[in-house]
Amino acid sequence: MLIANISPRSMGKTTDTGFMAHAFHEVDYPVRAWDADESQHLKQWSEAAGGFPFPVEKNATATFAEDVQPLKDGIDLVDVGHTENHPHIADSVLKIADLAILHMEPSMADWQRVTKPRTSTAISDIVARSAFARPGRQAPPLWVLFNRVRPGVNSAKEIRDMMREAGWNVFTVMIPVRDEIKQATAFPVERASRGPFGELVTEMETRGLVKHG
Repeated sequence: MLIANISPRSMGKTTDTGFMAHAFHEVDYPVRAWDADESQHLKQWSEAAGGFPFPVEKNATATFAEDVQPLKDGIDLVDVGHTENHPHIADSVLKIADLAILHMEPSMADWQRVTKPRTSTAISDIVARSAFARPGRQAPPLWVLFNRVRPGVNSAKEIRDMMREAGWNVFTVMIPVRDEIKQATAFPVERASRGPFGELVTEMETRGLVKHG
């Protein structure tokens, strides 16, 4: 299956994608990562770390859907180019995605950037319009992952409740703000499945969003 990790600019999407890929790999999923962002940050992270234990390919183009054949018995995790700057990349990836995950901080600022951006298209509209180019005319499921969550604050719960009431799917697992996560993008990743990203994999399995084989 193919998971499209999407967000506007600078919302932690690349870091989450790298850790998610490692967490899936550590629990024995066949994994392939895709850098579909023109910044090539995910690919640079892999190179700086001496190579990830799974392939990291590049394809930040509007022909992603035509170029890529998703793994049949594994998981492709795609770091999608920022939706506010490169919607053509998101449009192409979403044509073949089985699941879309929106990465955002639980803040009113990020909520506004996601739902009512002034100079770009709202995330939900980008995902919804992919239906017209997909078999069955149905968009992929869209789930929200909160990251950079600060301990001891109520904003995460409040915004999660607000989004759920508005009809959004929001993961229970949230990624905390930690230096070992924030500063990881030049170093190898170890034991990703023993922390919040492992908990995320478990939640995705429990919800039937992913499964082995």
